[in-house]
Amino acid sequence: MSVVGLTACSHSPDTSAPATMGASTAPGAATSAVAAPSRWNPCDSKDLPDAAVTAAGLDPTSKEKGVVQFTTYHICDWGGSWYLADVGAGGIDFDQELNNNTYTGRENLVIGGRQAVRMRNNAVDGECDVLFAIPGGSARFAVGPKLDAGMATSGRGDSCVEVTRVATALANYLPPA
Repeated sequence: MSVVGLTACSHSPDTSAPATMGASTAPGAATSAVAAPSRWNPCDSKDLPDAAVTAAGLDPTSKEKGVVQFTTYHICDWGGSWYLADVGAGGIDFDQELNNNTYTGRENLVIGGRQAVRMRNNAVDGECDVLFAIPGGSARFAVGPKLDAGMATSGRGDSCVEVTRVATALANYLPPA
């Protein structure tokens, strides 16, 4: 996602991860940073229908598949009024994604009855993400200002508020945790 500017969330961060979201392993068992591939694909209209994308305030005709280095990770972008929203899902373990050092300002949330974590992505100016655990990996919703929104902040909303709204509208389409 190409974005500019920095938008602050108005919520205070909670840096502790939800206790129910991490994978558990028996003492002495080996752990893996990459989970089995997720079968949920946000780019597939049977997994994330165009009607749901429209209901989330996004333009389904603006959908573009992202360029991803992981063959088990799917990502699609949609345009909003002043922002780009992307949804990615795949075989990246939730804890590995959560502990990525590009994220700060973690805040635990419940969205659609599911545990989620909202955080800033410091690798992309102005982007705010919501992360969910899904079978076989994780799903990440991201919102950041469009490049054509310019350097001015007028007319732009709060990326953290917007990503929460988009994630709330689409969370029911995630596979059961």
